[in-house]
Amino acid sequence: METFDLVLMVLAVVLLSAVLDQLLTRLALPLVQIMIGALLAAVVGEPLHITTSPELFLVLFIAPLLFDESRKINKQLFVRNLGGILSLAIGLVIVSALAVGFITNWLAPTIPLAGAFALGAMLGPTDAAAVTALSRSLQLNTRQKSLLSGEALINDASGIVSFQFAVAALTTGAFSLAQATGSFALSFFGGLGTGAVLGLLAVVILRSVRAIGLESTVFHVVFEVLTPFIIFLVTEEIHASGILGVVAAGLVMTLFPQLRSSYQARVKLVSSSVWEVLTFVINGVVFVLLGVQLPYAIEHSWEDATNPISLVGMILAITFISVAMRFGWMLAMEISHQKKMRKKKGNGPVGKVLTRQMLRDASVTTFAGPKGAVTLSISFTLPAMVNGELFAQRDELIFLASGVILLTLLLANFVVPLLAPKAEDNADEQQQLVRVHVDILNKVVRSLREQSTATTALPVSIVVNEYRMQIRELAEDDERTPALQQLRTEVIADQEIYLQEMKDAETIDPETARICSVILRRNLTLATTGKFRGTFGALLRSQAQQLMGRTQRSREAIESARRSGKTRDAQILLEVRAVQFLGELADCDESERAEAASRLKAEHEVLLRMYRRQRQMTGDAQGRPTGDRPQLWDSVRAVEEEGFRLELGFIQEKYEAGDLTRAQATRLRDNVYLLQLNSAESGH
Repeated sequence: METFDLVLMVLAVVLLSAVLDQLLTRLALPLVQIMIGALLAAVVGEPLHITTSPELFLVLFIAPLLFDESRKINKQLFVRNLGGILSLAIGLVIVSALAVGFITNWLAPTIPLAGAFALGAMLGPTDAAAVTALSRSLQLNTRQKSLLSGEALINDASGIVSFQFAVAALTTGAFSLAQATGSFALSFFGGLGTGAVLGLLAVVILRSVRAIGLESTVFHVVFEVLTPFIIFLVTEEIHASGILGVVAAGLVMTLFPQLRSSYQARVKLVSSSVWEVLTFVINGVVFVLLGVQLPYAIEHSWEDATNPISLVGMILAITFISVAMRFGWMLAMEISHQKKMRKKKGNGPVGKVLTRQMLRDASVTTFAGPKGAVTLSISFTLPAMVNGELFAQRDELIFLASGVILLTLLLANFVVPLLAPKAEDNADEQQQLVRVHVDILNKVVRSLREQSTATTALPVSIVVNEYRMQIRELAEDDERTPALQQLRTEVIADQEIYLQEMKDAETIDPETARICSVILRRNLTLATTGKFRGTFGALLRSQAQQLMGRTQRSREAIESARRSGKTRDAQILLEVRAVQFLGELADCDESERAEAASRLKAEHEVLLRMYRRQRQMTGDAQGRPTGDRPQLWDSVRAVEEEGFRLELGFIQEKYEAGDLTRAQATRLRDNVYLLQLNSAESGH
């Protein structure tokens, strides 16, 4: 089969898995992709034996995955739990590699000891993302999340470095502890140092380009995507660990103080979306390849094995050893952590040495660290030839590694939800999110007041009142009642019909109608799912149109419409229509619907008063001032922008402190971003 055809087929399967993942909600996505890959191999009906250069596989798959993991790390929690993370990522990896190596060699003497150690090193890296990001029923505490994410980042690098030394011993047939220690130190610290320097250089380049005004979203994202490949190749060129270089560079770029602005927030939004797609495809390709390779590996291992059933027994034994050692290590860490916590609280070492909660927490973190994409990727880099001869045990080792991956993924998928079940409803989580959101808005209000001067007192007061109204809505906690949500959708639909009627009657011009239509669509996004799925696509389409010149609308015409107040006057008409529409519904017989209509009517009346006050401040549709302060609204806009900037900064602080999950922080950022877009389009 041609390589290009195979690539297209694998990508199509990855795309299919994204759809099936929405249907098979009880299975983690890697398991779905493995099953589809196995079915693909069965349908094709011919061996899909895939071989590639180990260096190419590492740079193409592992480097971007580890770089993205380092970008996602919570720096405050990472530093706080650094001791435990290093214990798991280095100590446990080395001990497990040795234990698995000796056990494997004892169970199957035909496997060389160096090859067995390579298998143990392969099984060192964990894929916590396979559980925390994909299993829908987990409830992990902050410390567990920090340990799993930090461990998955560092042990990938330590496992790969250990694997490379084991393979070197396998291919040369000789091993010197002194020489290996020196080479390990050079590779380890050389990789870390080179990566840190290159990461700092990347930060300097980005800031220098930004300082001279040449940075764009496209430049920033493409630069980030290229960074792990360049750093890996440069670090490997000086005979240091490219994997550690990529990890160190990612950590430096993440831990380096970030500039906070609305532009930076938009860049981060686009960058996160691009990396999300990129890592999804990479992970998907790796797991689909595992499924494709399984029939081939099983067939050859079965044919070559004296007792095929013994291979299954070896998989169970190796999995048991790996899980048991991990559980013992985790339990020791839990006991040590509890002792430290008691001493910190001043209670002394009094109390049970071992409790049921400790056992439960140790079990959760044990099973929530399955083997995944990194283990599979480095298993594919096993050499096919050793000392000029065919390495007969290569397929057997890949088969054993694949079996352990499958078993640990199954344990993570089905056992961890039983040990750490999520609440049946997400009311507590939603209430916590509301509390954090209210705290963020209160901080914005306090910051705006602190920055207020005699000349900005009035615009600050106007913006603060808007924030207070938002805080009151959150505190009432009925924002998402079905009746209210349905009414918001109906009101926007009625406004869109009325907008089209005004456009057809030439009450408003086409450009003003377009701007109002964009605002209504964004309001609909805010009013319905709250997931803001269209933000990234809308942003890319908008940028593409501006860059490629595919739109014939001139910016001068849009700015003229904003300055003349046409958009604002159209919004006044739309709000009048909404108030009338809701007034009729408020008199209906359904009490819940009538109450929701009254509540929503009050909100639209507030908006109507705000738009009319804006017209008094800035002028009518012909630009004639109708109030005493035509420049006041420009000051209000400036304060609004400062509020958006502060809100984005406080959201990042809450995320870094562990008060918000990545999904929650992204949702709040998207909310702010949509408000910014609405403000920019409407000119208020």
